[in-house]
Amino acid sequence: MKNSELVELLRYSTPWSIWVVTFENKLIELKCPFMVLAIRNVGKIPTGEMCIVTYVKLSTNLHVVYIIDDTPYFYNHFEILID
Repeated sequence: MKNSELVELLRYSTPWSIWVVTFENKLIELKCPFMVLAIRNVGKIPTGEMCIVTYVKLSTNLHVVYIIDDTPYFYNHFEILID
């Protein structure tokens, strides 16, 4: 990815929210903090534990990272819980 493409992508990202598509196929913005459910053991978090995401970041290879209890975790270990 070129630097200009990365700059363009980062214009639309914020550490305080994430855009998701719901099961009803609607695009919504979830603002931090929001709840997630661990779908596998990751770090000190066991499968099935509900956690609070305080920030959302992008890794250097552009993967979404959740900050939970000041620790970064890749998003794919969790399912977002929406009311």
